[in-house]
Amino acid sequence: MTDTHKALVVEIDPIVEDSILLEVEGAAVRCFASYSPWQIEVGRTYEVEFEMVLSDEGCVSATACEKKQIEMLGNGFSCEIYGYLDGDFFRSVIDFMDQDIHYEYPHLNGKFVKVKADRIDASFVR
Repeated sequence: MTDTHKALVVEIDPIVEDSILLEVEGAAVRCFASYSPWQIEVGRTYEVEFEMVLSDEGCVSATACEKKQIEMLGNGFSCEIYGYLDGDFFRSVIDFMDQDIHYEYPHLNGKFVKVKADRIDASFVR
């Protein structure tokens, strides 16, 4: 089951409408709006489900940083997400289903890691 988070819509890209800037738990995150059953409006808060879209390999590494954070890389969707592996979950500013990272990196379970994501998908729910 995917958790939902309250997210404030800060900006909708005027050229790429699916590119939205959200504020979640105090962090600014540029996401790809993968699903919305209604028109999204700037300044409104919505319940959102998030999913990481990862590269095929080499996207996870141990880190000395023990702060949960998301750092956007440039003006696109790519980002580095810092948090820790907790079994089936990757706990960061946003808790993600870990997409089997714990199977590929069992030695990192319970430790802080950096995950490089191609993008974060946002699905707006009712």
